[in-house]
Amino acid sequence: MHDFLNRCRPFFQEQGLQILAEKTIAISGLGGVGGGAFLALVRSGCSSFRLAENGLFDPPDMNRQAAAFGHTMDRPKLDVYVELARSINPAIRIQTWPEGLQPENLEEFIDGADAHIGAIDVEKGAEVKRMTPAVLERCGVPMFTAGAFGFGSLMINYRPGGMMEDEFARQVKDRSEHRPGQLASLMAQQFNPAAIAIFDRARATGPAPTTAIGCLLANTLVANEVIVHLLQGTELIDREAVFAPRFVTIDALSLTMQVIDAGGH
Repeated sequence: MHDFLNRCRPFFQEQGLQILAEKTIAISGLGGVGGGAFLALVRSGCSSFRLAENGLFDPPDMNRQAAAFGHTMDRPKLDVYVELARSINPAIRIQTWPEGLQPENLEEFIDGADAHIGAIDVEKGAEVKRMTPAVLERCGVPMFTAGAFGFGSLMINYRPGGMMEDEFARQVKDRSEHRPGQLASLMAQQFNPAAIAIFDRARATGPAPTTAIGCLLANTLVANEVIVHLLQGTELIDREAVFAPRFVTIDALSLTMQVIDAGGH
């Protein structure tokens, strides 16, 4: 078989590729963030995954989701992504949770993974999201998350023993203006003002608006930071992954990227 990793091998070297092949990445949600991040990690040599997704592709997905095409409409997202991954790397190891992430399978899904990408849609999975921090702590697994905001992305990651979501949200709120139902001002001010105003207005009356560019940036941020975490200590990586209270924003319209400490340090 043709070596599909020959272009990235000079960066990762054999040591890095071996590490990426051995680590297990759990991804909950294969939508605009999780699906693209999954394929980026597959193309980078990651070879062991747990995937939880119970949705079907529909036409609105085609503006941002990596595997959404006319011929994949009405098909289970999980099946499509597994097929794509195996067409890239037939030796890939994938465990699937076609029922999606549920309270009763959450710990089984996360325990033993080396990284968890939490990419369930904002409006879904409230109970699972509430339970996740405690499970991450018990299992010692870090979680990586990102969202698309207009033509940009916001990434927040959490690690066991570090700051978790409730405390992070409190610190962000303390440093933000009161904006009921809108993205906290500490975060919103990092994005193009016209785009974030459109985002806030549209989200107030319906689903959050998205662009392919914002989702591609979210895919990239999450996949990159997972690789940084997994390859910590190798010759290629000279920094730690970014975890709360720090978060990352990138905005393509303003051509800016920021790493911000929610605590103001």
